Amino acid sequence: MHVMLAWAAARPLPGPARTAREQRFARAVADLVPEGWRRHRYGGDDWGVLVLHPADHGAYRWPTLATDGPLTAVSLGVPVGVDAPDPVTLARRLLAGDDMHRAIVPPFGLLALDGDRFALQQDWLGMARVFTGAADGVTAWCTRPGLLAAFLHGAPRPDFAGWTSYLLCGHFGGDLSPLADIRLLRPGERVTGRRRATGGWQLTTECRYAVDDVVRAGLAERERPVAERLDRAADALTRAVESLHRLHDGEVTLGLSGGKDSRLIAATLVAAGRTPNLVTHDDTPAEADVARELVRRLRRRGLDLPHRTVPAAAPADVLGVGLRERARRLAELHDHQFPSTYLVRPPARTRLPETIRPASLTGAAGELAVGYWYPRADADPAPTPEQAGPARLLAALPHGAAAPEALAAERDRVAAVLAHARDLGLRDEHLIDYLYLVERMRRWCTSAYTTGMVTPFLAPGFVATTFACGVAEKRARLPHTALIARLVPEWAEVPFVSAATGPSRATRIWEGDGVATVAELLDTAHGPLTDLIRRPAVERALRAAARGKGPDPRVLQQFTALAVASGHLEPGTSRPPTGATYARVTAPPRPRAPQPRRLAGLRWVRRSRLGDRLWVMVRRRVRGH
Repeated sequence: MHVMLAWAAARPLPGPARTAREQRFARAVADLVPEGWRRHRYGGDDWGVLVLHPADHGAYRWPTLATDGPLTAVSLGVPVGVDAPDPVTLARRLLAGDDMHRAIVPPFGLLALDGDRFALQQDWLGMARVFTGAADGVTAWCTRPGLLAAFLHGAPRPDFAGWTSYLLCGHFGGDLSPLADIRLLRPGERVTGRRRATGGWQLTTECRYAVDDVVRAGLAERERPVAERLDRAADALTRAVESLHRLHDGEVTLGLSGGKDSRLIAATLVAAGRTPNLVTHDDTPAEADVARELVRRLRRRGLDLPHRTVPAAAPADVLGVGLRERARRLAELHDHQFPSTYLVRPPARTRLPETIRPASLTGAAGELAVGYWYPRADADPAPTPEQAGPARLLAALPHGAAAPEALAAERDRVAAVLAHARDLGLRDEHLIDYLYLVERMRRWCTSAYTTGMVTPFLAPGFVATTFACGVAEKRARLPHTALIARLVPEWAEVPFVSAATGPSRATRIWEGDGVATVAELLDTAHGPLTDLIRRPAVERALRAAARGKGPDPRVLQQFTALAVASGHLEPGTSRPPTGATYARVTAPPRPRAPQPRRLAGLRWVRRSRLGDRLWVMVRRRVRGH
């Protein structure tokens, strides 16, 4: 991990104003960054750069900060797919105006400084966590929105459009952030600055090679033969894997599930002669069984890959820390950006790590090649892409639990994304793939928060190929099945399974102190953020949990995330705990009064389709219309 803050002012700042900003930033970062991290500071009275990173880069050959004379390169991530030998060379290309990020696998950002000029480049997907904002003639960029808000504004304020998106999508959508007046850099966005002779900076912002260019490249290849398209996909994955090994001189870990995505990544590694350490979560036993079978089949050819199975969210590893504390840690470590599904994972650390974790690979984004969000082919009536896409994206909360105005606003935002995709020339279910790429992969994927967690399926050549494939080919899983059969034939006949296959032993949010914690949050959290979700829906889910009926966990998870955020971002809105909600949800159900059999029969008729039609006809006649 790393922390970067850069700022440029329109005119030189007075010393007290500059000192006040720097002190606010220092206070905010003190409890987050370990003492052992290295700190690099550059600047003057109208600009500044602060870079913090672990002292030990581990096995990585690409440092966070590199210099050559007056030129400084700050790398925000590991540039898998890069075609430059070192950070300084890449920085020179950026300052020269080159689209040096075209072949890089997101997330990655680069800041290049050279005397009185600089350039800051976002990756083509807009995935690198580089946020920007401005106040009082100062424009700043930072890897964390909370630190940026502290530097620019002092006290943070919530961005309600961002939180509306988080509530319904499970992540902040588009360029939105948790905090007001702060946004994520757009896909391919480049900021260049030149210092005026009289002081102050002239800034220019433009969007260079970006996600829409990758999609257009795929559309242009639709008429190519299937074999050529598969060759390009295989080449893109192989280049990504080989690039990682050039950048990282150590063992690589791959999470091998029972699904198709991680299997294809594993097959690519095996075919390239690499031996990753394989790890499988056994919360769903079917996944572990399939992963063991894959490893067994390789042993028959004499290839013994190290493989271990571990629980992802065993109750014993999760419930030792209470729900409120788990939620607080998760929010503080990631500035509220992590999905609330991680509330039922082992508790987050209280500070950023002392060292950079070894490299690992994830199968995320493979969904683009298999129609993961597509409606069933036999659906009748078949939903349009404009119906099916939002239904899958806005699934972090049952819609009946959201405030109606919040649901309407987020639907409008997503509709605009789909309209833009149509303007690019996308039609049919490829519109859904575009939505998955620019929303779910860009903002939900956790590799954006972890240096060295690599997503090979985001190699631009592979992404382009997924838009070159037809809908029927994706439904048939052609890219995965054909490439797995080509790379590791022994795996072709092993069935795929997913986390939804069979029972799971994972922790539920209401376990441990979950019911009591959410009940207390319902009593105490009354900031405007919590108005985005309907409290009666939360209480109903909580009552079902207290009675052992297994409610929809999304309602409780999302409310917990919003309530904890409200306590941090909306001071003065909390009320004292009363225990009233807990008493209500844990009270034994009242016995139902017996109903006359005649009325029970009428209710049965009313619930049937024919009975409902008869009921409507009678009601209209009685009312005279």
